[in-house]
Amino acid sequence: MQQLSQLVALAMLATSALAGPLQPRAPPADCYINKNTAWWIPRGSPNTAPTVTLQDICNQGGVGGCEQNLGRFCVLGDLDYCDSLKSTLGVYQKYKNDTHWEFPSVIQCGNLTLSVAAT
Repeated sequence: MQQLSQLVALAMLATSALAGPLQPRAPPADCYINKNTAWWIPRGSPNTAPTVTLQDICNQGGVGGCEQNLGRFCVLGDLDYCDSLKSTLGVYQKYKNDTHWEFPSVIQCGNLTLSVAAT
């Protein structure tokens, strides 16, 4: 149920980001961090940092996207906030037991949100 509410919030944010005008370059943003821990294992090499997955999604353009493996790693909204989100994720991401990454399951910086939900 919690994952569903996170996805609904993420969809609402993406809709508002699409409706508003895009800024040429977003200023550094204050970020919201929730207290629930996400587990993430990327495709390919398990020790690839979540910031790499985030950067890959940001480089795709548009309004973001998702990667799926152990969990669904989604970045949606105004990609001009990628730098703020990447910096914040970098502070919190931890590689645990040589098996998976842990970090807050929702991080929102400006009009960009990272959300990880179980699949």
